[in-house]
Amino acid sequence: MALPAVAVLLALAAVSAASAPDCKELVKPFMPVDPAAIFGKWVYVMGAGDPKSYHKALECMRSSWIQLSPTSNEQTVTLRWGDRCFNHCIRGEVNATVSGLAATFRKNLSEHKGHILRTCSDCLLWTDTFRNGDVTGRYIMQFTRTGTIAVKDVDIFKKQLGCLNFPEHFHGYDGKTELCPDDEDSTE
Repeated sequence: MALPAVAVLLALAAVSAASAPDCKELVKPFMPVDPAAIFGKWVYVMGAGDPKSYHKALECMRSSWIQLSPTSNEQTVTLRWGDRCFNHCIRGEVNATVSGLAATFRKNLSEHKGHILRTCSDCLLWTDTFRNGDVTGRYIMQFTRTGTIAVKDVDIFKKQLGCLNFPEHFHGYDGKTELCPDDEDSTE
């Protein structure tokens, strides 16, 4: 009697393990079938930084948005942003060069290289490694079109943090702090 029960439990465990994505799939860089799907405005919902000092810097951010736009050169994308930190809006714009699955850009004195990872639908998950002189660090940042995210998608994000050896603690947007105005929106 115990043997059939064990067989059923093993079969159930195999099915659930097969349906849960492993780290290899969770952190594999990718590009959507239609690259234009990444264009437009995205609102930051959660992220983590490493080492700890970069995570602390991320915690000062009360709200953030990014806008990705194509350029006349199909290997260049314009990245604009608006970050609310210390009750001030910090806006910027850079051009990123896309090569294969990686994008590189220079922001202030830092060289950045990043990838998009698989994530929930209507979401954008960006992982970024940067160097500023002899200092290196990295971020992982989850964006959505609305600034909200489902609990099940937060759980997947936590697994991705673990797979990439980020700290378990992550920073999240409270969903209430006003986003910085987008100067381009006011001209439309």
